Amino acid sequence: MIFFIIWLLLISYAVFLAPGGDTDPIMSNIFSGNFGEIDPLVFAIFNSLGLFPMVFLTLLLLNDRQKWPAWPFALLSFGIGAFSLLLYFAFGDRKAEKRLRTPDWLVRFLGSRFWLILLMVSWLANGLTLLQGFSLAAYREAFFASSLVSVMTVDWLVLWGLSVYAVHRFYPQAELKALAWIPVIGPVLVLFINKKNQTL
Repeated sequence: MIFFIIWLLLISYAVFLAPGGDTDPIMSNIFSGNFGEIDPLVFAIFNSLGLFPMVFLTLLLLNDRQKWPAWPFALLSFGIGAFSLLLYFAFGDRKAEKRLRTPDWLVRFLGSRFWLILLMVSWLANGLTLLQGFSLAAYREAFFASSLVSVMTVDWLVLWGLSVYAVHRFYPQAELKALAWIPVIGPVLVLFINKKNQTL
């Protein structure tokens, strides 16, 4: 029920409460390719909303034994982020004693060191954009001027919380689960370390 309540709150925020005027400066800059006009922190958060779905795709498909198939929600998260994943955790994540739906070849790929390292490198590359210099004041200004930044910030926070929950939900015996609190890459680190130690 808590996930459904959060989903309703997220919908309400996006539709009724998110600040921003009729014209969205950040969205305009993105569509026109003026990335230099966007604060690096805003850009990094925006990019990480493309990385989070890859992390959830990995976590959910490696554990797709629940009442509802996880893959539609994981794929939808690439477009609507937490809006799809909250519904999965609210209603679909029920123990059903089903065999893993994910094909063996995909399980091997998503659990491979190659894929996990690729996610780490992508996260690092995104983080390097912050070396250009960023401003919390500029982010705050963008938050109140752009509905895109407002909604994506809240979406990012929800995805962060869901990623920590997913690690504890699917890997209760994993070592160093506290690493899951590292935004975006934390769950990948947990998978990588425990794969190395053969505890998953």
